[in-house]
Amino acid sequence: MIGYACKYTPLELIEALGGEPLYLNAEAEHFEQAERLCHSNLCCYSKALLQNCKKFGLRELFLVNCCDSLRRCYDALLEDGGLDFLFLMDLPSCKTGCAQALLAEELHRFHDAYAKYRQSTFDARRFRGAFTPPSALPTQPFVGVLGARLPDTLLQTLQKKLPYPVADLSCGGNRRLAFPHGSDDAFDAKAYAAELLAQPACLRMELPRETRAQLSNPRLAGIVYHTVAFCDYYTFEYAQLREKTTLPLLKLETDYLPFAGGQASTRIEAFAETLRRGAPAQKRGKRPMGTHVVGIDSGSTTTNIALLDLEGNLCESATVRTGPKAKLGAHKALEQILAQSGLPREALCYAVATGYGRENIEWADHTVTEISCHARGAHHLFEQVRTIIDIGGQDSKVIRLAENGEVVGFVMNDKCAAGTGRFLEMMARTLELELAQMGERGIRWEKDLTISSVCSVFAESEVISLIADNHAEADIIHGLNKAVAGKTAALCHRVDAHAPYLMTGGVAYNPGVVQALAEKLGEPVKTAENPELCGALGAALYALDQVR
Repeated sequence: MIGYACKYTPLELIEALGGEPLYLNAEAEHFEQAERLCHSNLCCYSKALLQNCKKFGLRELFLVNCCDSLRRCYDALLEDGGLDFLFLMDLPSCKTGCAQALLAEELHRFHDAYAKYRQSTFDARRFRGAFTPPSALPTQPFVGVLGARLPDTLLQTLQKKLPYPVADLSCGGNRRLAFPHGSDDAFDAKAYAAELLAQPACLRMELPRETRAQLSNPRLAGIVYHTVAFCDYYTFEYAQLREKTTLPLLKLETDYLPFAGGQASTRIEAFAETLRRGAPAQKRGKRPMGTHVVGIDSGSTTTNIALLDLEGNLCESATVRTGPKAKLGAHKALEQILAQSGLPREALCYAVATGYGRENIEWADHTVTEISCHARGAHHLFEQVRTIIDIGGQDSKVIRLAENGEVVGFVMNDKCAAGTGRFLEMMARTLELELAQMGERGIRWEKDLTISSVCSVFAESEVISLIADNHAEADIIHGLNKAVAGKTAALCHRVDAHAPYLMTGGVAYNPGVVQALAEKLGEPVKTAENPELCGALGAALYALDQVR
């Protein structure tokens, strides 16, 4: 097999010369072997490619110099000398006639090198049979995936979870070529080059007009824009795309390592709920009619539960530690709410679960993402709210609402504890304080210190240095509060947030963070009486919808 990474790879020519192409697009379990061959700062896709070359035991590889990282891959592999055949094709920067002539020369160069390596000759029948006509876009509403190549597992997840067909229009998707018009049984490199270059242009080549044409497709119901971590080409295009379209838009970024299942699932499912624009369909059979509904929010640190009667009144609520298993935390929360209310289990006619542990709560009738549930709960509590800032134990979310409470945009932090409740817990341990003590002492600061890093590891080192320099505890806590507020304010700017603001999640109990965030945003930040309950309340309201 000969591995390849780019849609401009001459797959048909490879097959005509007896080769068997293998698309290297899988995530890597780790980058250990790749980082022996190259610098650790190399693009994560390129490191995954190097890792998978080793994993699959490939002896042949075809690369295209579509970016500097793939050129570095070529250099590293050439120096390593572990492959029997390695080829780097020069890709033109445009599609004009001279570009076709340049690519034709490259195709001839590859033909000669690969035929010599395999000791084979060009097979015209196999060449013609390797072409597959371009496939048409769906005739019904569909979601288009734009941007950079995405791992196969992520594409399969999108196809499974989104309510419309998914068309892969990314730089690596939908590679299908028609047989060059007018070609005979001889190898016509110039006609073949023209077909390869007729594909939607790579951003490295030119600003593709195809993206603008795709946006005008009347059947396009939403866009998933994918970027590879640290790939500047597609980050810039996404910024332009946000200004051009009013369609539902979800940005996903991957690093070609197994993605964080909870965060990715939440983003994708919340986007699906936005596309549906309505209450999700019933997932399981309804229990016999009772007198109350519950919503349960299974978070990484705490599990919150809300009990409503069928008039929509909040009867009881409870918060318990989630513990090592979401399932056990949910069972404990259910037992507590029943004990507080004095109700039998049969009185609960419907239950909706949300939060990272939602899929593990077997007694829930339905699941809804915390994005939708926080929006529903916040709008119920304060109809005027337009931006929700939810800082929980594991992640931070900013959700922008329309006047009717619908989600019009959201953004979450990436795979990092920076700016979350977990970050503050770690800093509290460093200061040998309880979280509640940090909240109280942080508002009594005198000297305005700055913690330059929100990375948990580096921030801890800074805090230790500040302690050694004999700075006051309250001043250090204020610096940490500012660091969290700065990280959160940056998320707000990414989603074009605006007042009125409502802060939810456990960190909302910390007045120092709330105050620092209000100063960063230049607007007051309101908090609910029980900020941790907002998601569970929203889930309970969704449950009430199902009963009604």
